[in-house]
Amino acid sequence: MSTFTSTPADSRPSIACLTLRTGRSDCIAQFYPALYQLDLDRDGQVERIDLGFSGSRVLERLLQSPGDVVARDELLTHAWSDRVVGQGSLNQQIYTLRQVLADEKQRQIIQTLPRRGYMFNPQYLVTAQDEPDDEVVDATPEVIPLAMPPTLATVPNPRRLKFVAASLCLFGLLVLCGSFYYTQLRSPVLTAQENLGTLQITYVEEDAQELQQLMRSTHPLARQLAELATRPISLLLHMTSGFYELVCVQPEGNSNWLLIHESQIARISQEQLRKCLN
Repeated sequence: MSTFTSTPADSRPSIACLTLRTGRSDCIAQFYPALYQLDLDRDGQVERIDLGFSGSRVLERLLQSPGDVVARDELLTHAWSDRVVGQGSLNQQIYTLRQVLADEKQRQIIQTLPRRGYMFNPQYLVTAQDEPDDEVVDATPEVIPLAMPPTLATVPNPRRLKFVAASLCLFGLLVLCGSFYYTQLRSPVLTAQENLGTLQITYVEEDAQELQQLMRSTHPLARQLAELATRPISLLLHMTSGFYELVCVQPEGNSNWLLIHESQIARISQEQLRKCLN
């Protein structure tokens, strides 16, 4: 897990996130599941935390059902799909998340239920009802519903009104998301666009050879997605650590995320692909 200090939060593009309280009264966290990142905002100064794939997936699963106990085995399956890891890996991720959220001593945010699992305390999830009506809305990113398999709980936020115009341009939103993520973490970056029916695809890789390989290896998958798409969808496609990452941006502005191991790409079910598209 790495950290770095960024510019104030208003420089962040409009990317789906969830707002969390932390163990510090002067600090709010913005969790970005699609980027595997969490921003700690102290008076406008942001410390950006790279949670990594597994850490982000553990927190994502807990936030799908705040107030409900999630079994340890379920967290292991969600965060380490297609991998066999021990209980110690989950213990380490929970410990790290508690450190990031300033909860390592009180353990009130991520609570342990002995012999059952873990639970995210819903009192630490910020919703629209928690925010003042006259709050200035130009400082932090919007919080919009984020649908992933399985779907995250919807978190309504009045700040979405500021970004209605940008959300109408689906492809623009996709480019912003991809540009920010890969500029911060994987610079330099090359992209290629392709239209297949109602599907707009943006391929993202670090060099020309990898970009061409990505397009060749995913061509059958792209064709299958295009045949299943029943409305305009913008798709971001990237290869990382042996997994194909797909982010489907829907007309309403919601994003669905799908991770496919390279060994499973020829056997992915239509049901899973439809979940990404719908």
